[in-house]
Amino acid sequence: MRRSATIFSGRRGVNAMPFVAVPATVKVNWFYTLNGQPAMNRVHVSVGPTLPSAALCATIANAAAGWWDGNCKTLQTADLSLRETQAISIAEQNGPQASFTSGLPTPGTNINPALPGNTSFAVSLRSGLTGRSARGRWFWAGLTENQVVQNVVDGGIVTSIVAALDNLIGAMSAVGATLVIVSYTSNGIPRPGGPVKFIVTDALAVDNIVDSQRGRLH
Repeated sequence: MRRSATIFSGRRGVNAMPFVAVPATVKVNWFYTLNGQPAMNRVHVSVGPTLPSAALCATIANAAAGWWDGNCKTLQTADLSLRETQAISIAEQNGPQASFTSGLPTPGTNINPALPGNTSFAVSLRSGLTGRSARGRWFWAGLTENQVVQNVVDGGIVTSIVAALDNLIGAMSAVGATLVIVSYTSNGIPRPGGPVKFIVTDALAVDNIVDSQRGRLH
């Protein structure tokens, strides 16, 4: 199974397997600089029965940046900057892609001291169906010291983070894209009929405990 979102810094990549086409699907990336290191988040969106166009990819990349600006930056440290959003068709190996960089980089606006870059908060992306393949995660970066006490994220901050991720569903829907979890394998083997998509219906915080991305540091 490939998770629908990740954050990392350093040399670790997220494309360890050969290319496998996912019909009518676009990969959406947010590229940041966090404490001087590269970091990213990723989701997948389904865009209907046809091949994604370059124009649609541009629209999605623009919407991804707008969503971050309107929902995330006030919650994230000024030591994190969004520097680019990118939408890439994975419906075909050499499909269209688009990047959005207008007005970027833009930093978060929380001026409180930042926590270490490997500290994140995991939000579960749910489809309403059972099984690990039907769930994804978004690792929220850029937490600050005033948001966390003894490894526990403040309840109000958790509510705001979950609301931001719920709003991502609507932001993508507004441009004709449906947030999905893409599952490439089942029980450790490639799915015989190809990747399966699960529609994300809501975001959920399983607990208030911070998560470590220690394994993704240099």
